[in-house]
This record gives sequence, structure tokens and C-alpha cells, in this order.
Amino acid sequence: MTNKTNPTPIERRLFPVDDAAYYLGISRRQVYKLVEAGEIPKVPIGSRSMFDRVDLDAYIERIKTAAS
Repeated sequence: MTNKTNPTPIERRLFPVDDAAYYLGISRRQVYKLVEAGEIPKVPIGSRSMFDRVDLDAYIERIKTAAS
């Protein structure tokens, strides 16, 4: 996404559940299971559940460390 004041692409930080699932390589159902287990937080925006890329990256790092 670009705008007139900043012509460079803007990297999204918040993802809807489908994009968060794609980012992690899992199903949207698995994303919600991770939320229920307290593994990743959701960011409520209105009636939508969004997911912070920083939290998704932190989750990836935690499971990489646990697998070592």
C-alpha cells in the first residue's frame, strides 16, 4: 500500500485470521486453538480479531527454541 505522503510500500503489522494462518502455515482453526491456549494473543478491533506480526514472530521463535 502506498499513499501520497509516503510513496514507499507500507508493511502491514496486523493480520486478519486467514493471513495469520497463512503466515504461520497452519489452518485458521489452529490459529484459534493457539489463542485459546494462550500461545498467541489476538488484537480485537471492533468485531474482528487481528493478529500482530510481532506476536506471530515471537511464537515462531519460541517453538524453534523449544524444538532445539
